[in-house]
Amino acid sequence: MTPGQDLAPTPTTPPSGTAPGPAEDEPRPSDQPTAPPSKKPPSPSGDSPASPSGEAPEPSPSGETPDSSPSEGTPDSSAAGTPSPSPRETPAPSPSSQETPAHDGGKQSGGGKRSRVLRARVLAATTTMLIAALAATTVLQWLAATRAEEARNALETERALRLEVSGTASAFSKSLLSYDYRDLQTTRSTLSAQATGDFLATYDQAFGGAMAQVIVKLKAVAQATVREVYLSDVDEATAHAIVVVDQQVNSAEAIRSVRDSHLKIALVKEKGVWKVRDVTVLGAASDDQYALDDATGKNTDKNTGKKD
Repeated sequence: MTPGQDLAPTPTTPPSGTAPGPAEDEPRPSDQPTAPPSKKPPSPSGDSPASPSGEAPEPSPSGETPDSSPSEGTPDSSAAGTPSPSPRETPAPSPSSQETPAHDGGKQSGGGKRSRVLRARVLAATTTMLIAALAATTVLQWLAATRAEEARNALETERALRLEVSGTASAFSKSLLSYDYRDLQTTRSTLSAQATGDFLATYDQAFGGAMAQVIVKLKAVAQATVREVYLSDVDEATAHAIVVVDQQVNSAEAIRSVRDSHLKIALVKEKGVWKVRDVTVLGAASDDQYALDDATGKNTDKNTGKKD
């Protein structure tokens, strides 16, 4: 060794293919135990103290914990994926807690608007219902009035029809039982205008010929009075009637009084005019005859033989 040279350790070259490693006495980072993260609550300042070895530092006599940074051998909790506890934050007041009286007034205004809209809708619905009810009432009244008018017209039509039939039956009955020996042809003509069908042939057979000669010989004059007319089965084309007639026949020899004669008459309507088709004499309630006494001029009841 030459004097004056520094004594320096000669590095030992490791064998080829062997990577230099740490000294055996030097501790490896993986061999050292890793302390778990401190679970103490954060200090009022919001910092999480930790000792270089990962252990919690001892409190100082004043009660404060000294600040320390993590050691190189302790992995950073943020890097390992463990979230560090965040400092406590005072919650911000919600907007609803900061509402002003003006905002409350807006709410009240909105509520009032909704109330007005609801009232308007209710009023509109009520008005619609009232209009519908009035319309329905009007329609019902119109229908009732129409039906009443139709019923009234039907009654008037039926009444007019019955009056027409009754008038024809009454006029015919009076013409049939009224005659004058001085003008029998007028009676026949009147009956011919009021009757139809085979009635004239029947009339000529009953009142013509020998009967007409007797009437002329006795100088008979008959006067009939219609008392009642009863109608049945009246329609637009046919009708039936019962006519009650009183008759008085004055002749040169006697006076004959027939009361309550019932005539059954069948009528038909031809060309808008009612005419008699058939007549049946049903009988009379009473038939009284008084003979005239030429000497005294008094009437003699042929039934009792007494003179008036």
